[in-house]
Amino acid sequence: MSRPASAVITDRLSEQVQQNCRKADAAVAGRFALCGLLLRLRNLYKWEHGIDPWQEQDPGLVLEWVSQREEAWDAIDDLTPAPLEIDGKEYDPFDTEAVNAIVEPLGLLYGAGRVGGMLPVFFLGQLERRWGRDGLDVHLIGDELCADLFFLPGLRQDSAVYLRRQPLGYLVWDLIADPRRSQQRYVRFGLEGYGVSYKKLLENPAWDALGPVLEGELQAVLWHEIGESTSGEQAMDLLRRTAVEHSGSELEHFVRGVKDLLADTGPSGRLAQIAAHQSRGALGFYPAWLHGFPRLMFPEIDAAVMEFMRSGDWDVIEQVRNLGWDRAQQAIKGLGEILENHQGEEARELAKNQVIGPLTGFRQLPDDS
Repeated sequence: MSRPASAVITDRLSEQVQQNCRKADAAVAGRFALCGLLLRLRNLYKWEHGIDPWQEQDPGLVLEWVSQREEAWDAIDDLTPAPLEIDGKEYDPFDTEAVNAIVEPLGLLYGAGRVGGMLPVFFLGQLERRWGRDGLDVHLIGDELCADLFFLPGLRQDSAVYLRRQPLGYLVWDLIADPRRSQQRYVRFGLEGYGVSYKKLLENPAWDALGPVLEGELQAVLWHEIGESTSGEQAMDLLRRTAVEHSGSELEHFVRGVKDLLADTGPSGRLAQIAAHQSRGALGFYPAWLHGFPRLMFPEIDAAVMEFMRSGDWDVIEQVRNLGWDRAQQAIKGLGEILENHQGEEARELAKNQVIGPLTGFRQLPDDS
């Protein structure tokens, strides 16, 4: 008995998207610090093998898989993403609109884009829901058929936003399981805000128990993307320029960090939405998510959240949001002036000495872990 045409299309497309995911992984692997790469590989291993994030496997099996994956990356000669062939017709792998016109009726959603250093990301999964919000076309993806090393929980491409439930689940669990006390105090408060017991969750982890947290954090990811589509756009011209002229440099990483901070602290961004909805859960998790340049530029958020834990005063969050917003705008203004008048290494040194250093107290690129 022949298989349905929809199943044949799904299988064939999955195979092609996964091949492009492998190319994307090979291209990006060297950009991560060792700890960040291993964390991503561990989660990718679990996802590929259908293992829940709280389940640990024999380290020997994981290391063998990592070795095999690295050998597969080394064997890839051409890292250029290949066109997708569907029903005898080829499609550009970044033409999500054309591909989704075919696969959405099959209950699927295809995502593709470029992130740091213009590196590609790809994924394919089951479309759970689609709706409009603040001029954006939002897609919620459930079980995924293909994923790459980035494991992004959210991605915005122009007016399309992709929210990915499975990657978010693994990343949220990493925060919950983090033994550092500096992280636990925020995670515990966040879980409490979502009505989840930290102790009970660690004793009996399950997707159902994690459900309220994932729903809340998916909403927080959407708030970030909404903020990026408005406030974060201030940084997009600089980002496009640095991605071309200063690809992979400290300057490009800093501009991406500023863009994220603008998205979080803008008038309609993540923190403003958290306060407007009085989401204690999302507020608790927010400092635990911060890393890299956004954390260095916005250290006051820690004390503000701790003060909120004591007082429950949302005005404290509004005040610190405005501080972060002003600092990010200051960075954009300073970088814009430098890049308008200087190029190459001179521009990078001036940005480091006049903007990056003064706003972060930092002189060397932080590890992306």
